[in-house]
Amino acid sequence: MAAQPLPAPYDLVTRPLGPKDGAATWRFLESGGIRDVFVASQVYRGALSQKGADGMPEVIGAYAGEELRAVLFYGLGGLAVPAAADPADAAALGPALARRSERLRALIGGLENVDALLPFVESAGLKARVRVRELFLEVDAETLDPESREPDLRIATLDELELVTRAASRAHLEEMGDDPYARNPEAFLGRIARMILEERVYVLRRGDTLLFKAELSANCPVGAQISGVYTDPAHRNQGIARRGTAEMARRVLEQAPAVCLFVREDNPPALRAYERAGFRHTCDYRTILFDDLPPPRPRPVPAPRA
Repeated sequence: MAAQPLPAPYDLVTRPLGPKDGAATWRFLESGGIRDVFVASQVYRGALSQKGADGMPEVIGAYAGEELRAVLFYGLGGLAVPAAADPADAAALGPALARRSERLRALIGGLENVDALLPFVESAGLKARVRVRELFLEVDAETLDPESREPDLRIATLDELELVTRAASRAHLEEMGDDPYARNPEAFLGRIARMILEERVYVLRRGDTLLFKAELSANCPVGAQISGVYTDPAHRNQGIARRGTAEMARRVLEQAPAVCLFVREDNPPALRAYERAGFRHTCDYRTILFDDLPPPRPRPVPAPRA
């Protein structure tokens, strides 16, 4: 019997995913490999079952019959990340994302998947403040440069919270023209502190100077993702970023099959550094940041009781 054609994307059934979808979700994300490592890592860490008081994070799926065709992770302060082999399948998640757009602050993922979702978000009234194309790079044990080493790289400690937070804030400002610490110091400081406690921040120091900082934003059996790479401006063009990211990847590759990161297409120096470390460009990503939430309305003061 000939295989029945799959429904058109607009016929896909979209719904929040939960623990009963765990096996199907993991099979789908494993099939996407390192390109879907962020969503895979969130699911691996319990995103399908562990919810905060606000019901976040949320994972939404698009099914064609029994087959899961697209997944959208939504959480972490308004971050949305899609995973789909076909952008038409990703587009099926558009209406669900538009209904949740009130909290949306960033949309990041494969370029075609993000571009397929953007019209739905814009139709809900959001405006892109930053829209950049990035190069997705990956490395494995075979391609990693054996000469790029940094033995003094180590995991950050809470004593370095201020140094790391300052570097993370500057890195985001340089990359996206946005300073998350200035917007919400308490939330940003808390996020950095959690990453340090989870041993996901790597640093290279010389005295009181933080020469290099990078974060492990995803880590699971599918692979790992490096983000937030920052080199002190006075020590750039000395190979520190190349050696730091390579050393970080080398240690992670002892357990993970591959490591990825992404870099803006208009940042040739960083691209050259990563390529010399052994990273190779395999696809394109898109990062979109939206306008900030409006300030909260003041609550009315109740009238005194007589």
